Amino acid sequence: MRPLYSAMIDRFHGFIKGWDIPPMTNAMKISGWGLNSEYFCSIMHLLRDDPSYRVIVDRLLDVPGEAYIRHVEAVKRITTAYLKLFFPHVRSAQDVDVREFKRYCLNPAIEMRKNIWRQLAIMDPAQYRKEDREMPVFKVRNLSNEN
Repeated sequence: MRPLYSAMIDRFHGFIKGWDIPPMTNAMKISGWGLNSEYFCSIMHLLRDDPSYRVIVDRLLDVPGEAYIRHVEAVKRITTAYLKLFFPHVRSAQDVDVREFKRYCLNPAIEMRKNIWRQLAIMDPAQYRKEDREMPVFKVRNLSNEN
């Protein structure tokens, strides 16, 4: 039964560590946390239909051809979500500050995927060994000088 669970977990792209989120209190609800999180989820769902951010991420990232596709897809999807959140004004890959993109979008996305992979290795070490399907090296193209 364990491989079935690990196969399901491998479908997740990343997760937010629960200990990084403060426990919900009545004071937080009064401050609008519940409403804000529902609003946030609604906005993220609406942004899901806008493919322009993914096009930007695809243009910026250079990934080795032999990379494990689930790692690549997970990191690209999380990176795209971060780009939408933190840089909604970006309309092309040339608009992106590479340093900020790495710091706020790509690196956190890679860490989120690594968290999933660590959990898989704990659940099913035979299937998800560390040396198998290592995280690919994502390189960011600097397109600011291109015409």
